Amino acid sequence: MADTMHLSIFSPERRLLDGATVESVLVTGSEGQIEILPGYTPMVGTLETGIFSYRMPGDNHLHRGLISAGFFEVKDDRVVVLAETLELEGEIDVERARKAQQLAEQTLSQAALEPNQFRKYQLKLQRALIRQQLAGK
Repeated sequence: MADTMHLSIFSPERRLLDGATVESVLVTGSEGQIEILPGYTPMVGTLETGIFSYRMPGDNHLHRGLISAGFFEVKDDRVVVLAETLELEGEIDVERARKAQQLAEQTLSQAALEPNQFRKYQLKLQRALIRQQLAGK
């Protein structure tokens, strides 16, 4: 069994990694957090809004970020992540996340929201809270 695998992370706006060698990957799937290690069983899954991370060989730093929705595939020690949006923890604007949280909370407190609008602002609130968590604020 190999000690490493290859990771590609894409969104419509960017190509974060394309075949980078990593030791582990953590994603938030529809069933909860999934840690993917070399030799992992082949699978395809849906991503939920949450934290993702990966560790590169010889690097003590855990690279972390936020993904909101998408898909992932694991096959032959290759992991491909296709995300709707993604941000690395160093890219997060904490003040913007706080404002987004306040707006989402205000909007969600309105009783007359239609179900699709309610879900939209639930997701906005979730992203704002995770951004603040990643930024350590």
